[in-house]
Amino acid sequence: MGIDNPEAVDAIGIDPDSGDALLVITDDLDWSDPVAHLSALQQKIGAYLGFIQTGQFEAALPESAGRRRRIRVIQAFEPPLKPVPILDQFGEQLEAFDVDFSYGPLPGGYEQP
Repeated sequence: MGIDNPEAVDAIGIDPDSGDALLVITDDLDWSDPVAHLSALQQKIGAYLGFIQTGQFEAALPESAGRRRRIRVIQAFEPPLKPVPILDQFGEQLEAFDVDFSYGPLPGGYEQP
């Protein structure tokens, strides 16, 4: 799984803090090739949106029904400044589909693999 496999959903669940239905992308790529990295993320996000829109998400996690959807990218490497506006645009585009988007490092309390 991970960003290099756009067909796989890395993780799903219910966010215990917000109650949102959460889809997680595990992004372990460095940013040595930002264009390729952003392209891989865009493909993965598109696949996740398809997973939501076709009802597969609710089928896989019935508790997600009626909840706000959120795609969260957990990044092993902090992006350089140049790609950040593009990452933010991904979020703006997903708003049109009523899907929240966020990205950042692994939250505290979890161990890096």
